[in-house]
Amino acid sequence: MIFSIFKSQVFIRNGSVILPTCAKNSAFSVSKKLHFETSQQPDTVISFLNNHGFSRTQIRDIVQKWPASLLCNPEKTLLPKLQFFYSKRISGSQLIRILSSNPDAFRRSLDNCIIPNFNSFKEFTRCGDDQVFLAYKNYSDVLSRNFQSIVAPNIAILKEYGVPESNIMVELVVHPRAYAVSPDKFSRTVEQVKKMGFNPSKRRFLTALQAFLQTSKSTWEKKFDLLNQWGWSNEVVLSAFEKYPRFMMFSEKKITTIMNFFVHTMGWKSLDIANRPVILSYSLERRIIPRCSVLQALLSKGLIKKFSVCLVLEYTEKAFLQRFITPYEDPYILKLYEQKLGLSE
Repeated sequence: MIFSIFKSQVFIRNGSVILPTCAKNSAFSVSKKLHFETSQQPDTVISFLNNHGFSRTQIRDIVQKWPASLLCNPEKTLLPKLQFFYSKRISGSQLIRILSSNPDAFRRSLDNCIIPNFNSFKEFTRCGDDQVFLAYKNYSDVLSRNFQSIVAPNIAILKEYGVPESNIMVELVVHPRAYAVSPDKFSRTVEQVKKMGFNPSKRRFLTALQAFLQTSKSTWEKKFDLLNQWGWSNEVVLSAFEKYPRFMMFSEKKITTIMNFFVHTMGWKSLDIANRPVILSYSLERRIIPRCSVLQALLSKGLIKKFSVCLVLEYTEKAFLQRFITPYEDPYILKLYEQKLGLSE
């Protein structure tokens, strides 16, 4: 029998799943071998997921992350979870997308784990059903552990420092992982952020806290070394961190590619970026290159004389089109923008 859920085919031979060479580095390959007498049970699971809107790629992702899914009874194991989430009015497309990327909820007990933890998190954060599911997307333990008992001491610490409860609850939904650490470590880190001068009443305080909690010491040091190579002193790095603390959570690859573009292609000084580190948050392919290409074209045509790249990058897509594309009615400018966005085809 052949399963066609993988880019290369997966065979059953003598009752065992045989993986193609290209799949041997996946999570699927490091699991224990799965044995089947026939392909009937795996086919039933795959057919069930397909009938509930999961694409071939999404089914493959589920199987790679949870190989034992091919052994389950979908009507008893998978269907009740889907029905529960649908009862919470979570959109089908969002549900499918999140469960395929993080199928942990499928293997948990609905009555003993998912429902009580779902309700507990909702009560604790006073958020809506869709926001609970968003938190699960960001951290699967939201539905597998008693999250309230884990984070309650840390929330109390933040309140003692004067962090507004409204800010805490928003961050708890979007970045729940940062709050599931030991109270001792959490308390030390909060104090560290406070000493750096971050104002507890501002959202930036919690962003800086997250950066410290979710970035290891070795990774932090590598980021400093990388930025030192671009001419940023340690003081400049810290100054940029104070302006926009989230950038220290970006990968070294992202930082390097954006620095390369602005310094080597646009001719900026690296310290220009240190003054506006939010630039490092933008997508090079979807925002920076397309917009800079349009600005350079407008400049070469004499249609504009002066502009702030930083300000232009901060525009929404609608605002950018209204300001730099639509008024000029220039087919070349529009085509250039679409080409850089990869929309021309």
